[in-house]
Amino acid sequence: MKRGSIVLGLALVALAFGSTPAAAQDRGLDVINGAAERYQQVEALCADFSQHLVVPLLGDERTGTGRICQARPNKFAMRFTEPDGDRVVIDGDWVWVYYPSLDEKQVMRMPVAQQRGGHDFHREFLEDPEVKYDVTYEGTDTVDGRATHRLGLVPKQRASYRAATLWIDEGRPALRRIRIEEENGTVRTITLSNIDFASDPAGEWFTFTPPEGALIVSG
Repeated sequence: MKRGSIVLGLALVALAFGSTPAAAQDRGLDVINGAAERYQQVEALCADFSQHLVVPLLGDERTGTGRICQARPNKFAMRFTEPDGDRVVIDGDWVWVYYPSLDEKQVMRMPVAQQRGGHDFHREFLEDPEVKYDVTYEGTDTVDGRATHRLGLVPKQRASYRAATLWIDEGRPALRRIRIEEENGTVRTITLSNIDFASDPAGEWFTFTPPEGALIVSG
């Protein structure tokens, strides 16, 4: 699906909810900016996550669980308990991606400045959203028993993903679910629970040492 088709689809959704695309854009920005303001006050946070990944090119579909933590200004870690040992770590300088469940001898590494694709989705989607995205308020949903606002996002500039959907808690402006539709058709959906805005993750949470003998592939 091309970007123009996605934007048109979001406009039709807005009309279906009885508002103009401009009004849906304004309401969506109000919701996302409310969440961004909440996260700007937080130095660190942690949450449990579940991830559902669909890869049409490989005919593959899998799920995973674990815990994420992040700390200002640019540290993030997504550590899996299932599959155990899989992880994404942003240490402030490098983005490390290591999935031993797929290949225990390969590590992906790229500079933080070149990181794209929403690994750190709080930073990706809540910093300057009006500059980065066309945002549309799509309606309300329930996620794990909590009422949420559902927002559709389309990047204004070329990115590794073509669209994203955010579910933001109505009562507490926190991200509850993120769905990222990548250019290659892969769809990644992450649901967050037990969000702790007062967490203080240890420094080693954001460090990564490649396994001995592993091939480091630079991105």
